[in-house]
Amino acid sequence: MKSKTFDRRTVLRACAAGLAFAGLPRLASSQALSGTVRIWTFLGADGQSPREVVLREIIERFTRNHPDVDVVVEAQPFQELEVKFVAASAQNRAPDVIWMRDTFLGLVQQRGALANLDDLLSAEFKTNVLPDLYPVFAEKSVFDGKRSSLPLWPSPAQAIFYRKDALAELGLEAPPLTWDEFIPVAGRLTKGDRLGFGLPTNDNSVSAFINILSGFGPSIFDATTGQFDVAGAEAKEVGNVVRQLVANGALSSTLLNAMGDDIQDQFASGRFAIVQAFAPRFQQYKQIAAAYDGNDLAVSAWPGFGDRPPAVLLGPYWTVGVSAKSANPALATAFVESLYSREASMSWAKTAGLVPDRMSALKDPYFGTPEAADIHNFTELLSAPGVMTFPQRMPDITKVFPVMNTALQELIGTDESVDAILDRAKSTLGW
Repeated sequence: MKSKTFDRRTVLRACAAGLAFAGLPRLASSQALSGTVRIWTFLGADGQSPREVVLREIIERFTRNHPDVDVVVEAQPFQELEVKFVAASAQNRAPDVIWMRDTFLGLVQQRGALANLDDLLSAEFKTNVLPDLYPVFAEKSVFDGKRSSLPLWPSPAQAIFYRKDALAELGLEAPPLTWDEFIPVAGRLTKGDRLGFGLPTNDNSVSAFINILSGFGPSIFDATTGQFDVAGAEAKEVGNVVRQLVANGALSSTLLNAMGDDIQDQFASGRFAIVQAFAPRFQQYKQIAAAYDGNDLAVSAWPGFGDRPPAVLLGPYWTVGVSAKSANPALATAFVESLYSREASMSWAKTAGLVPDRMSALKDPYFGTPEAADIHNFTELLSAPGVMTFPQRMPDITKVFPVMNTALQELIGTDESVDAILDRAKSTLGW
């Protein structure tokens, strides 16, 4: 675990001047605050990825405005963040601020580990910022009328990244948006050492199986239980899709232990034409491109089944909350609010290429420039007819992704029947 304290000496490194834009009032920064705020996040304090650079700028700006405050970043493995936080809260050693994936909100909230932000957020923030956040994200963090967290980086989360130059070889501008058309195209994109399609199959924070299943629409999740029919007709159709992608060479039966980082690195080296990837990493993918021109990277929704619209699954995405055990909740909340300032929104967009958290930020002239074209592509996905979220209280979340990834590996790497594989997954989940 890495940690770093940003003190008064650190903040002498001046960050960029305020990137103000019309219509967004500044958050109050005159309140006298002192003490230490500990943050658990997956971002490193010394990291050089675009999001880490922006976080460091936000911290420097915050400590410059509050010179008696120290901010300590304690980076954690993102696969373990929420479970470690729940344990730390029960043992009275939790950090003040916690970053969580939306799929874990129900679990963390049920354990009483989060403070009620309605009691902590400033009146100015409630008036000017909360209504400016994307409702589909912001509303999911409210449980029984109480706000447990704030969404960060509104995006379609696990989207499809593709190389325009690879698609152009087939005379296409983008991947087809129905599975019947996508499957043969993905097979044709396999060429030499390049595979048509790359999926993370061993990353327990996501499930490509569920992303494919989302092509049937939000009805895949039961409104009461939050479960999906693991061995039902729609899941079996997903299994058949995977088998067809293996049969035509789009998916490799040898890539059964790929994490998201593995997919990213191999995509940069030219290993894939299309991949499943985390949308906030888009700029990082462009920057590390080695075997292709980064400007040829583009994003797409997932194909739909039949006449259903292309799927855009909003999750897992990141949210930020304050620990119920925080020794200094006022300071912790002030820092959380700083993540959503006008400067922060513009930095997330300009440096990290992310959709700004505040909708009104899109009125800034920057978003009319060619540099912001990628952000417009993401905002279009957010308003697509096939957009959906994971259920607010998704059950057995620590098991769902690993179990479905095991099933995906078996679908790709074995000849066992689809029915047997899915029946076993259903039995393992106890659904």
